[in-house]
Amino acid sequence: MLLTQEKQYLEKIWNYMVLNEPYPPCDLIMGCGCANLTIPVTCSELFKQGMGKNILFAGGLGKLTKEIFAQSEAEVYQKIAIEQGVPPNRIFLEKESTNTGDNFRLSIPLLNQNKIPAASILIVHNRLSERRTLSAAKAILPHQKIYITSAKITFNDFVQKLEKRTTAEVHSIISVMVGDIQRMMVYPQFGWQIHQPVSREALESYFYLKQNGYDAYIISEEKIDQMIEHYGIVENEKPNYFQ
Repeated sequence: MLLTQEKQYLEKIWNYMVLNEPYPPCDLIMGCGCANLTIPVTCSELFKQGMGKNILFAGGLGKLTKEIFAQSEAEVYQKIAIEQGVPPNRIFLEKESTNTGDNFRLSIPLLNQNKIPAASILIVHNRLSERRTLSAAKAILPHQKIYITSAKITFNDFVQKLEKRTTAEVHSIISVMVGDIQRMMVYPQFGWQIHQPVSREALESYFYLKQNGYDAYIISEEKIDQMIEHYGIVENEKPNYFQ
């Protein structure tokens, strides 16, 4: 069971990351790959509602799915979408990416090669990844109109499902949430996301949970120094990641 204080801090991260933004019909529905199998179902529902002309599933095998999927994330999603009634000829696959940024980067040649209209894109991803995924998409695809949505679950739904998981799974999921807040601060410095201020409540939660052991996906200071040396940063001021 989660401690009451842990739930309070998780809810602050939830409130920051979940956007609940409106979206219009778009040229393309894009499902970003991960272990969440509500994503292809949501993409299929949106397609049948006329919210996109085609679906692109992007994802190879990431740090979590390589342990549980026998095929790429995109192929797993494709099978589910076809079962949901989406015509196979309306589904396109990007099967090599291993992170959210590459979902977008590696999809650009595929979209161009197949002449898939994509002036506007409706992204579907994890509920808790909405803000970070949208930030990455807007940095990498600056010429498209980008929107994002996810399966509509509440924070209470999320907690109830979380508390049914093993201790190791709970630790991993919360650690991903904490790591995502750090990436909201770090990645814009490399041009991998657009800059969005992190709320005081989300920062407070980030520091508390990180200091209490949920740090499995924190990028170390040494690693960030290596990234700066390798990639350079797009801002001049020295970043302050490690308060």
